[in-house]
Amino acid sequence: MTTRTFELTTTVSAPPEAVIDFLLRLDGHRGIHPYLERAEVVDSGSDELRPWWDWRIVERPRLGPLRYTIRFPARMWRLAPGAMRGSVRAAPGCALLTETTADAEGSRTRVREVTTVSAPAIVVGYMTRHARLAHARTFARLGGELEAS
Repeated sequence: MTTRTFELTTTVSAPPEAVIDFLLRLDGHRGIHPYLERAEVVDSGSDELRPWWDWRIVERPRLGPLRYTIRFPARMWRLAPGAMRGSVRAAPGCALLTETTADAEGSRTRVREVTTVSAPAIVVGYMTRHARLAHARTFARLGGELEAS
């Protein structure tokens, strides 16, 4: 197993709690996440007083000119009003762990996400590139989505 990590940041005009509220609702990411086709909550609960939601995700990433469909589970935790964690099992032996914080900076909010990709060495580069591309596009469009909602 090989791991790679990347970090993304953006600044938006929304309160930290509203940013995390939006990011936790994966079904609202359709149109800003380039691969997301469908997301639905299949379970919810809490552990150690942290609420969580289990999602069933359908994405259509690209491999060269071809698009293919993948289905996988994800769990999102609310760690605090301005913090969350996500765990995705994209394929056997392939996982993404995200830690996201939203901190007020004056009238704006700085959003920071650290993503760790774990996968067999042969596919870790591919997974990391596509995860970074998808999350960067989501972050680039986040401010517009938050203003529209």
